[in-house]
Amino acid sequence: MEYVDLKSTQYSMMRIFLLSILLTFGVSLHAFSQESAVNLFNSAITKAQAGDMPGAIQDFDKCLAVDSENANAYYWRGLAKAATNQINEAIADFGLATKYDPNHAEAFLRRGTLYNNVGNPRAALDNLEAAVNLLPGNADALLNRGIANANLGNHETAIKDFSTILVEDRSNELVYINRGVSYRKLNQLDKALEDFGNVIRYNKMSPDGYVNRGIIHRMREEYEFAIADYTQAIVIDPNNSDAFYNRGIVYSKRDQHQDAIRDFSKAISINPEDADSYMNRGIEKVIIGKKDDGCADIIEAANLGLVIAITERNKFCGF
Repeated sequence: MEYVDLKSTQYSMMRIFLLSILLTFGVSLHAFSQESAVNLFNSAITKAQAGDMPGAIQDFDKCLAVDSENANAYYWRGLAKAATNQINEAIADFGLATKYDPNHAEAFLRRGTLYNNVGNPRAALDNLEAAVNLLPGNADALLNRGIANANLGNHETAIKDFSTILVEDRSNELVYINRGVSYRKLNQLDKALEDFGNVIRYNKMSPDGYVNRGIIHRMREEYEFAIADYTQAIVIDPNNSDAFYNRGIVYSKRDQHQDAIRDFSKAISINPEDADSYMNRGIEKVIIGKKDDGCADIIEAANLGLVIAITERNKFCGF
């Protein structure tokens, strides 16, 4: 029986990116050549520090009306826009910052990070190459370049960046997660297992570490260990839909169909648009003789955009 590819939990880079924005606004106020631009820029920073991002953006707009080629104003406005989830506008502002200052390393880094987050790894890589060149050894630039390469399938190249970071920062959980995923993609399961083990070693409360280690155990057909890891992830985070989904996959492999249905159902209750769980729950229902209910689940998976569900519908439902 065929199942969809396993899900692999990774950290939300957007969450980390937005946190870094809020920290960045704690810098000292800058000055420009024109007094009105100085006042407007400083007012914008003050508002941003107080959490008034819309007000900050308005003042950055006024500042740029006075000084339309000010790279720093575009950069800071881009940060404010990113913080208010105006992602495309933020990307454009970072682009203008690098246009007027080709050595603006932070603008390249921020734009590359956002491109990673919106699923454009090719554009991300172009910007992050520039960021790494301008900021040699910078962990954020290396991490995001590694993620871009991994998303492009260049896992060996990505692993080099992740490994460089770990030379200086041996306990970086996020880097171990990403390197472990790349090792898994290369089918280097022993190395992946070691990396996810290090995540847990440095943070025993990391559900992502347990879920990803569980995936490796599943691939090695070590089902008891896999179930134990997924269960621990659920203990830590009872709303971890990936843990329920992946544990459901293992239960299915062990022909524990009712247990699998229960876990897929829980994953769906947490994430109602989880097409993978709908499809796999549907298959399990068909197996235990509930064909109508099962086919309804498989159809729902197809309606949610899971292309493979169309094939599975034909296979299990005959239409």
